Formats: sequence, structure tokens, C-alpha cells
Amino acid sequence: MTIKEAAERTGITIDNLRYYERIGLFPEIPRNSSGMRDYDEMSLNWIDFAMRFKRGGMSLEAIREYIQLALRGDATKPARKEILLDAKKDLEKKKAEIQESLDVINYKLDTYEQKCEPITMDMVNAWKEQQQ
Repeated sequence: MTIKEAAERTGITIDNLRYYERIGLFPEIPRNSSGMRDYDEMSLNWIDFAMRFKRGGMSLEAIREYIQLALRGDATKPARKEILLDAKKDLEKKKAEIQESLDVINYKLDTYEQKCEPITMDMVNAWKEQQQ
């Protein structure tokens, strides 16, 4: 399939597909006899694999390193595991930060009528008085 078709199937722009291939984010895409990229299912699988890591917040450099190590075989398992552990640690930190923000919003929603709304109305009324 053409790069345009691959872009449509993956939701990744043509420019980004070219960039990701150029930096080695996934294995080289096969070419047809004219030298044009000819994406196959395996290519799409590698792209999907890399993008799952990216959506999880892993840096492009870490994804590239992980995939390049994977292509070298079993001897790289310990290094790949370290990359995954680092990614997990980063995600857990982000998760905690998101949970903290969610807790604040939930608190404000739970106490909105008793605390937040009266404070807001006091501020609005004070502003209106100042405008007169």
C-alpha cells in the first residue's frame, strides 16, 4: 500500500511517517520496483507498536532504542526491560499528577454549592459594585 494509504490507516501524517522511518522508529519500509514505499501488514504492525509506546508518553528516542534493540534479538532483553521500567515509572508519575488534579476538581464539585459558588458570587458582586 502507498504511504497515503498507510497514513489513512494509521492516522499518522505522511510527513510523520517519513520522519519516523528516517529516525529509525520502526524497521525500514519495503520498497516496490520503482523505489516507492510499499507498506505491508508487518509495516503497519510495527507502526502500531511504536505508536502505542508514543501514546503512553515514551520519547521517540526511547521507542527507537527499544525497537532497534528488539531487532537485534534475545541478548537485548535486559536493556529493553530497563526501557520499559523507565517508561512505567514515568507513566506512574503522570498518573499520580492526573489523580491529584482530578481529586481537586472532584472536591470543588462536591463542595461547589456550599463553598465555591458563594465565593464566586461575592467576587462578582464586589466587581459590579466597583464598576458603579
